[in-house]
Amino acid sequence: MPKKTPAIAQAKLLLHLYELRRETVMRQARSYVGGQFQPRSAEEFIDAIRKGDQQTSYILQVFGYWDMVCAFVLHGALTEGLVYDTCQEMYFQWAKIQPYVKTFRRELNLPEWMQSIEKVIGGSPKGRRRIAAMQASAKAVAARIPKP
Repeated sequence: MPKKTPAIAQAKLLLHLYELRRETVMRQARSYVGGQFQPRSAEEFIDAIRKGDQQTSYILQVFGYWDMVCAFVLHGALTEGLVYDTCQEMYFQWAKIQPYVKTFRRELNLPEWMQSIEKVIGGSPKGRRRIAAMQASAKAVAARIPKP
C-alpha cells in the first residue's frame, strides 16, 4: 500500500485538478460527455471512439482525465474518500460507459483501458452504490436526448 499524501498536499492537488477542468477545451469536452454523449450499447460506444473526430477526442480526454485522477488514488496521492466527496461528475460520466467497458476492451484489444477508474469506483460499496444511482440518472437523461 502506497504511503498517503498529507491532507494539505491533497487539497492543493485537487484544486489544481479543478483548474484543469476549467480549461476551455476540457470544458467543451466535459460538456459533450456530460450531455450529448449517450452511448446506448457497446457498439455505439466503440463506434464513437473509432470515428476519430472531435467528439472522440472529447471522450478520450474526459475519461483519460478521470482515469488519471483515480491512478492518483491508487498510488496514494489522493484518498478515495476525498475523490468520492469532490468528484461526483466522474461517477456520472463513468455510469454512461461502465456497462460497455468489458466489450470495448475486448473488441479494441485494450485490456487495461480505464482500469484505475474501474478499481476506484468499483472498489468500495459506497462507490458501487453511487454508480448504480448515477446509471439510473444517466438513463433518465439519455431518454430526454433524441437519438442521432
